[in-house]
Amino acid sequence: MTTLCLTVACGPTVPEVGSSDGSGDSTTSGTTDPNPTNPNPTQPDPDTGVMTGDATSSPTTGPTSGPDDTTGDPPGSNNCCDVAPTPGCNDPAVVDCVCKVEAFCCAFEWDANCVDVAVNMCDATCEDPGTTGDPGTTTGPMGGACEDLVTFEMLPSEATYSGDWELGMSMIGEGEISVLPGFGTDGSILYEPDIPCDDTWYIWVRYWEQGSNDSYFATLDGQPMPEAIFEGDCTGGGQGYNWRVLNWRDQGDPACTYLEDPWAPDWAAGVHQVEFSYRESQAMGRILFTNDPDYVPM
Repeated sequence: MTTLCLTVACGPTVPEVGSSDGSGDSTTSGTTDPNPTNPNPTQPDPDTGVMTGDATSSPTTGPTSGPDDTTGDPPGSNNCCDVAPTPGCNDPAVVDCVCKVEAFCCAFEWDANCVDVAVNMCDATCEDPGTTGDPGTTTGPMGGACEDLVTFEMLPSEATYSGDWELGMSMIGEGEISVLPGFGTDGSILYEPDIPCDDTWYIWVRYWEQGSNDSYFATLDGQPMPEAIFEGDCTGGGQGYNWRVLNWRDQGDPACTYLEDPWAPDWAAGVHQVEFSYRESQAMGRILFTNDPDYVPM
């Protein structure tokens, strides 16, 4: 994502006094100071007459500080990806890099231009640990809207099983499968995908068809109730594993009649639930999630 750069015309009228940016640099005496990181300027600011650098000292009262030294966060304590009214940020390496490009950022304030340099030139880290996905996933900023097309599969070994369903291996080359190995039909197959960003998500299912036995009951995040019917092939007839995008048939409707086809939820980033239970088919392969409406798995 590109960060908007804002141009700063000039620094503040009265510079801060006695502040440290956390990187070893100090504030300057003014915008005309040829060395804004000099901690001990020998001349007062030509506009204000204020001597900057270390706190001034009075022979009768001792050291005195500038008006901002006792309130708010200390300079340099802000995240390098956030605008702040004080110079510097909390990563010394980033501060050193940024201030070689924009000395203003270590002298006056950490404005939008400083953030832009930090992110695009100095490798500042801006991820929120609470929203960063697993390695290899594509995430939007702070779990926001998707910026890219994302497609990922979940294998049967990543599902949670209850009742009579269990993990098995196909005898016809499909690999891992979810299966009802006996006569019991209780329980469910539960997938909990960690969706990386906000979008409309299409769910493809590798269903098992044996004659007309090709359907399951299905819910997304526990809805609807009663459960929807997902039909793999409403015409019946074949045998084997095939891909079909998730659909929603009401339990009171005839075959091939759908409330939603595809049944594609608008999901926010985070963990969601996709649950299947027995209706006709006694096995299922892997499933796939994508925000690409044109994607068809092979």
